[in-house]
Amino acid sequence: MRRLFLCTALLATATQIAAQAATAPATPAPAAKAKSGGASKAEFRVGGFMVNGERSYDFAKSVKTATGQIRGLEVLLRAPAVGLYFRSLSGTFGTKGSTTNGLQPQIISADARILLFQPVFTLFGGAGKRCLCSDLANKVYDVVMGGISSTVNIGGSGLRTHISGAFLIAPDNSKSTNPSPGSKLQTSTGLEGEAAIFYRLPRLPLFLTVGYRTEVFTGKSATSTSPEEVRGVRIGGGIQFGGH
Repeated sequence: MRRLFLCTALLATATQIAAQAATAPATPAPAAKAKSGGASKAEFRVGGFMVNGERSYDFAKSVKTATGQIRGLEVLLRAPAVGLYFRSLSGTFGTKGSTTNGLQPQIISADARILLFQPVFTLFGGAGKRCLCSDLANKVYDVVMGGISSTVNIGGSGLRTHISGAFLIAPDNSKSTNPSPGSKLQTSTGLEGEAAIFYRLPRLPLFLTVGYRTEVFTGKSATSTSPEEVRGVRIGGGIQFGGH
């Protein structure tokens, strides 16, 4: 009887120890490193975009406005702290043959920029050309620019925000047209701003973007001043590698 009692007690103790071992919490695994909110990898992006909007300009003390589209192409090559950006765009505004919304000059521009510092806070500078082209004449501006931008990842959602602003300067090149004596060459100036959201598709090197773009430019020469504004909704997409 005593031996039976001893065996029963040992069996009960062993069962209790096994049950405690089974219910004991497992040793926690080391926590995974959280991803930084800013881009930490090199990035290559090629995309196209379209701006649906309007252009307003002052002619003979009368402001005229016309709707239209701008189509563009952009290329971005970027390491975390330095990069290159190229962009070209072309668009027309107005309806041909209309007396109230006549066809305005075609806008063509292209520029290249050097990007410095991290995407979350970037300073850039660059140069390019801007042309107002029509059947009557082509007015070409040699533009230099400088500005600031910020691109921020929104967690691991594939979304990121982008804002940028730039100041444009274009010295008057009309000296080749023999200006009248005593006339002074003028410097054309402008401002450019963009705000956009980018979405990177999961497991695919593709992105979509939607935003808003505005550009104010005042063309000046020795004989005239031509202020204008181009603004509208910007949509686009393309191929993207890296950038997270």
